[in-house]
Amino acid sequence: MNKSVFDPRTKLVVILCASFTMMIPVGWEEECLFVTCLFLLFVWSGFWKKGLALYLLFLFLTWTDQRLFAQGDHLWVFILDFFSVGYRRLLPTIMAAVFAVSGTRNSEWMAALQKIHIPNVLLVPLAVLFRFFPTLIQDFKRIRQAMRFRGIGMNGASLFLHPIQSLEYLLIPLLMSAEKTVTELSATALVRGLATDTRHTTVYDQKLQWRDAFVLLVLCGFLLGGVWLT
Repeated sequence: MNKSVFDPRTKLVVILCASFTMMIPVGWEEECLFVTCLFLLFVWSGFWKKGLALYLLFLFLTWTDQRLFAQGDHLWVFILDFFSVGYRRLLPTIMAAVFAVSGTRNSEWMAALQKIHIPNVLLVPLAVLFRFFPTLIQDFKRIRQAMRFRGIGMNGASLFLHPIQSLEYLLIPLLMSAEKTVTELSATALVRGLATDTRHTTVYDQKLQWRDAFVLLVLCGFLLGGVWLT
């Protein structure tokens, strides 16, 4: 299956729609239907394992909310229920963000943003941001590997027993690596000419397909229904 099933612009609209659901009051049925549609998008794109994990988390938070609501008006019940509902309301946006980054290359994102005429003052920082976190994760793994080679354990016990020493071995190299990474990525973005006003070429021929139109139509239905219900 082709991993880039949906156009990045469609994925961007999914994120915006999921964020919009946090700002309007929706019932549990509408919320569950929207999360189910997000899960189906994961399945359609071929990332059903990620979608299933997040969907099960949503069901668990829903079950927890219903169980805690029946326990009475105790303070601890109120606190746990507050966090359960809060995380459940954030979950659609998290699912949409995970769906957006799954199977979409950074170059595809750049081509999509250029196609919708994002100004260069935003394009260059976004280009750096898209490449920063994957590079930072790789640097973190290399630092952990180097620590293991030197016999320095980095687990929950070491963080609890020697927090300052553990953070020193991990945090200082990670900050130095992050500073170097940002400088190099910024230079790369400028060398590639992302800051120029001329038209950029790309190897990705992005066009909205029928599946993109179908998803956009469904999202418009959710938005219009949410505004109508409010």
